Amino acid sequence: MKIQQDNLNFRAGMTKAIRQEINSVDVNKISNMLFRENGIVSDFKQNKVAAWCSLKCVELIQTLNKNYNLKLGLPQGLFVEDFKELHINDKIATGTTNFLPTRLYENSNEIVPENTIFFNEFKGLNHKNGNEYWDKIDKWADINFDEHISATDFFMEIFIHEFAHVVHNNNLLKNMSMPKLAEKLKLTQNPIYLRKFQDKYENRLDKICTYASSHPFEAVACDLSKRIIDNTDKNTLEIRKNIVSQSPYERTNFITRKLKYKDILDKLLNSIWRGKIDI
Repeated sequence: MKIQQDNLNFRAGMTKAIRQEINSVDVNKISNMLFRENGIVSDFKQNKVAAWCSLKCVELIQTLNKNYNLKLGLPQGLFVEDFKELHINDKIATGTTNFLPTRLYENSNEIVPENTIFFNEFKGLNHKNGNEYWDKIDKWADINFDEHISATDFFMEIFIHEFAHVVHNNNLLKNMSMPKLAEKLKLTQNPIYLRKFQDKYENRLDKICTYASSHPFEAVACDLSKRIIDNTDKNTLEIRKNIVSQSPYERTNFITRKLKYKDILDKLLNSIWRGKIDI
C-alpha cells in the first residue's frame, strides 16, 4: 500500500478533488444546512472531514428515498466528541450510534435522543492543522479492508456504516415499541448470547467482514453499508440503484419471506433487520 506525501490514497476513493473540496468546506454552514433542511442537530467541532462526509451520507439517503420511494431514516444528531466523555465501552471506536434515548455523557443528566451518531474526536491526535486520524481516513479504510475488518476500502465506510445503523434502527422502531427494542438491546449485550450468536453465524457473516459477526446489528450495518458503497459512483458520490430492492431489507410478508430467502445469510440478515434476533 503506497501512501502519497499528501496522504491521498486513490484505492480508498479519496481523490485530490475530493480532498480539496473537504479542505474548503465551511463547517458551520453545513451544520446550519443540516438543521434547516432536515432538522438534524450537529456539532462537528470544526472537523471538516466529519462534516463533509456526514453531509454526503445525508444526500445519499435522500437520493435513495426520493428516487425509489423509500423511507430510510436519517439521524437526529451528528456530533464529534471525545469518547472518553461518553458512557461507551470502546473508547477508541471510530463511531457509535445511540439506538434509544439515554444518558450518554459521563458527567451529565442530558438525555441524548435515539438515532444520534457520534464520531470520535481522537483528541490526543489533534495537531495544529487538523487531526492525524481523520486526515488519513483513506489510509485507515485500506488497512481495515486489507485486514477484512470492514467490507469495503471506501474512505466514507466509517460514516455510511453509522448511517446504516440509523436506517436499521428506524425500521425497528416502525415495528416495535421503545421498551420492546430495549429488551432486544439488553439481550444482545449479554456475553452468553453474543458467544452463541458468533458460534452459530460467524462463518457465514465473515463473508461480509469479520466485524459483521461481532453483534447482530453490526451484521446489518456492515452489509447495508457495503450495498450502498458498491452502488455509489466513487467520483461523483451519486447512487444510481435501489439497494433495497432484491435485498434482505425489502418489505415482505411471511409467505414471501418463506419463498424468497433461500440463502441462509440473506435469511439471517432479514431476521435481524426485523428484530428477530433470538437464537
